[in-house]
Amino acid sequence: MLEVMKNITYKIVQWSTPEELHQECMDWLSQLEFIRDEQRFLDELIAKYTIPLISLEGDNTSLPIVIKLLKDEKKLNFLIDRVQSHNNTFEKLLETHIDVREKDACKETHYYIKIAVFKYTADYRKMKSTLFKKIKEIMKKERPKKTSN
Repeated sequence: MLEVMKNITYKIVQWSTPEELHQECMDWLSQLEFIRDEQRFLDELIAKYTIPLISLEGDNTSLPIVIKLLKDEKKLNFLIDRVQSHNNTFEKLLETHIDVREKDACKETHYYIKIAVFKYTADYRKMKSTLFKKIKEIMKKERPKKTSN
């Protein structure tokens, strides 16, 4: 199934115009910048709930998630830089005429970046969801119990 998706994605990239690929880069940058802002919020949550997260009873999955999210910040910055650099290439493509080999090489690079962005965002969403569930558990436990008078 994954291989079929990659083949279809590759064909779509090959059929796309430089304008369409440039727009797709702009969409990726917007999405990745949003994740960067969201990551700041997650960093604050992690800082606030670090001790409860790593000491959840019977749960040894929180710490690896926290560590992976922090490491993924570096991947995010690298991916943003890569997309921006690639997008600059498309801006040059739109301004000048280049030969077919350069255009094909640019499309091939676009395909690999597209796969990387898709994989990063899918992994990020999964980790974020898991982290929110764990923090929700902690918040429920910390919620003061109502006392009846």
